[in-house]
Amino acid sequence: MPARLFGLFLLCMSFSLAAQPSAFPNRPLSIVVTTAAGGSVDAIARAIAADLGKTLGQPVVVENRPGANGNIAAQHVKTSAPDGHTLLMLSSSTFTLNPFVLERVPFNPEKDFVPVAMTAGLNMVLVVAPGAKAATLKELVAAMKARPGELNYGSSGNGSLPQVAAELLAIRTGTRATHVPYKGIAPALNDLLAGQIDFMFDSGTAMSHIQAGKLRALAVIGPNRLPIFPDVPTFKEAGVDGMEVAAGWHGIFAPAGTDPAIVDRLNAEINKSLRSAAMRERMNGMGFESVALPAAELGRALRQDLQRLGPIVKQAGITAY
Repeated sequence: MPARLFGLFLLCMSFSLAAQPSAFPNRPLSIVVTTAAGGSVDAIARAIAADLGKTLGQPVVVENRPGANGNIAAQHVKTSAPDGHTLLMLSSSTFTLNPFVLERVPFNPEKDFVPVAMTAGLNMVLVVAPGAKAATLKELVAAMKARPGELNYGSSGNGSLPQVAAELLAIRTGTRATHVPYKGIAPALNDLLAGQIDFMFDSGTAMSHIQAGKLRALAVIGPNRLPIFPDVPTFKEAGVDGMEVAAGWHGIFAPAGTDPAIVDRLNAEINKSLRSAAMRERMNGMGFESVALPAAELGRALRQDLQRLGPIVKQAGITAY
C-alpha cells in the first residue's frame, strides 16, 4: 500500500476508534443505594450486583448512602462521571415525590439522570392488626366515614409513599384519618402490631407478619393480586377505584450523558438477572413484582408518576418538612 494511502487509512481508523465508547466496563462498578443496608432496595441491589459481577467481568459494589429522602445518594450519582460505572438504585418516591414534598431538591430527575432498568413493581398492601374490628376494606372505610379523623394510620415518615397511599384512599372514599409519621417503617409496624395505630400501607416488611397471621391484609394496590397472597383482593376488586396511582417501583438510573450503548448493555444484563428463577422467587417473597423492561419503560413510568402524583400531594397537603 502506498505510504499516502496507508496514512489515510490510519487516520480513518483513528476517527473510527475515537467515535466508539471505551471498553465497558473497565473497572469495578458501584450501585449507590438510597437506603441503609438491610432494606428491600438494598437486598435487591445486592442480588443484582452479584449477578452483574459475573456477567460483566468486574466487581460490582453496593454503596449505601441513606439520608434526606434519598437526595444524598442521588446527588452523589448526579455528579459522578457518566460512564456507566456509578449507578443509582432507588425506590420511586425519591424521584416522584421529593420534587413535590420537599422545599428544595438538588436535582431534576428527568434531566440529570437517564433510566437504565426498572427492577421491581411495588404493590403496597393495606394492613390492619388481627384484633381490628374491620375485617374487610369495606368495613374499614365504613369506620372511617362514621368516625372522621378518629382512626389513625402509620407511615415511614412525612412525604412517604405509604402516606400518599393512605391519603389517596381517603380522597377516593371521601373519608379522613389521622397521620402518625414514624422514622422508618419498622417502628410504624411495631406500633401496628401492638394496636397503637389502626392501619398502614407497606410493600415488603409486613409480608412475613401477614403470613404468620399477626397482621391482616385487606387489599393490594396494583392491577393484579400478589402471588404470595392470592386471597387478598385488589382495591378495585374490593370496591375502591384509582388506587393504582400510588403503586411504586424500584429502579436503576445512571448520570445524564451516559452513552446509550452502555445503558443498553446494562439494561440487558440487569434484565437477565431479573428473569432468573431465583430472583423471581426472592421478589415474590417480598411482595414485589419482578419486571424486566426496556429502559424507556422506566422513563415512561417516571414521567407518568410525576404527572399523576403532584396533584394528589397538593390536594392532600402532604409535605416532608
